[in-house]
Amino acid sequence: MQSDEDITLVAVSYRAEYSFKEREGVKSLQTREEIEKSLADASLRWVTRRSHRTLGEPIYAMAKYEKAKRITAPLGRYGIILCVVHPNSDAEKIATALVKIIKKYPDF
Repeated sequence: MQSDEDITLVAVSYRAEYSFKEREGVKSLQTREEIEKSLADASLRWVTRRSHRTLGEPIYAMAKYEKAKRITAPLGRYGIILCVVHPNSDAEKIATALVKIIKKYPDF
């Protein structure tokens, strides 16, 4: 979250554990339960992305919604990280920075 001021939420799912943090002072778009469900759904989609081996390993995925953009990236073999950013942000730049940060922690 410190890497870019446009990040409003960071959520992590690793094996059966999850955690999330929202930027202070930003109105939440989702309830705790909705964030947990988003993580579960994103984890399932990530498994599907990994099955498309002819395209190579997935690096990250992005979705644009009316009120936000969402970036999902793998966290090792068993986890994902999900970032919600402002809808007008440069999500590609944020995703690239996120991947660089994740690569610093190869033990996941």
